[in-house]
Amino acid sequence: MKKLLVLLAFLGMSLAPASAQEDDQLIFNHLGIGISVGTTALSINASTVLTPYFGIRAGLNIWPAIKMFSNMHLGSRIQNWEKGDLVKYVEELNEVLSDDQQVPMQMPDVVDLRVKPKLTAGHILVDYYPFPRHSNFHLTTGFHVGTGTVINIHNRHEGSMMPITMWNNAMENPDAQEVVKQNGLQPIGLVLGDYFIAPDEEGNIDARIRVSGFRPYLGLGFGRAVPRKRIGCQFDLGVQFWGSPRVVVNGERLEPDRVGDELDDALSIVSRIKVFPVLTFRLVGRIF
Repeated sequence: MKKLLVLLAFLGMSLAPASAQEDDQLIFNHLGIGISVGTTALSINASTVLTPYFGIRAGLNIWPAIKMFSNMHLGSRIQNWEKGDLVKYVEELNEVLSDDQQVPMQMPDVVDLRVKPKLTAGHILVDYYPFPRHSNFHLTTGFHVGTGTVINIHNRHEGSMMPITMWNNAMENPDAQEVVKQNGLQPIGLVLGDYFIAPDEEGNIDARIRVSGFRPYLGLGFGRAVPRKRIGCQFDLGVQFWGSPRVVVNGERLEPDRVGDELDDALSIVSRIKVFPVLTFRLVGRIF
C-alpha cells in the first residue's frame, strides 16, 4: 500500500507540468500584437490562443499610397492623323458648332496615366499546429476581405481629356455631320486590343482590375500566433484565391485576354492572375 501511494504521488508530480502547460495554452489565455511585412505590404494584427493546436490572427493589410506613372497614345479606330490635319478638322468643325460646343484647338495625342495598387484588406487567419509540443510548424487557413479593386489606372490630371470628349461629341452632333462625313472623321480614344475606349463625359479614363472582395487563404509556415516567450517571429507562405479577374474601363467590363498589352503592362499581367502569392515575416509580442 505504501509503495502504491508513493507511485501515485510520483505520477501526479510528473503530470502536473504537462497539465499546467496545456492550461497555459487554452482559449484567450494569451494575447499577442504583431506587425508583418511581405507581399501584402504592411500588416498590423492581434492574435490569441484557442488550444495548444490552434491559434487565430486578425488584422489589416495596409498598402502604402504608391503611385506609378505611364502614358498611352490616343488614336482613331481607323487612322492616325498628322497634327496639321487635325488642326484643319477642328477649324472646320468649329465653323458649324455653337460656342458652347467648340472643340479646343489643342488636342492631346498622349494621355498621362497614374497607376495605383489598391491592396488594403482585412484578414482573419487560423493556424493549426499538428505537433504543438515539438514544432512551431503550422498550416493556415482563413480569408482576406477588401474592396475588390486591386489596381486602378486613371489619367494623371482630372479632366485632362476633355478636349477629346468634346471632339467625340462633335462626331455625333447633327450640325457637324457634313464635315464629319466629308473628311471621314472618327471618335478618338484608346485602342486596347480588341476594344476602343473613349473618355467619359468628364474627360477621364478610368481602368480597374477587380477581383473577389472575399479571398480565401491557404498556406503554411513556422512560428506561433502568440509566442511562449515575450517576443517571437512567424514566417508564412501561401496564396490568396482571387477568382477570375475583371477588367473594367469607364464602367465597361472587358475580357482580360482581349485587352492586349497596350493598356498597361501591370494591368495586362495582373488581369490574368487568379491567385496572389503571400510571403510574410511577422514580429509578434505577447501582451499577456
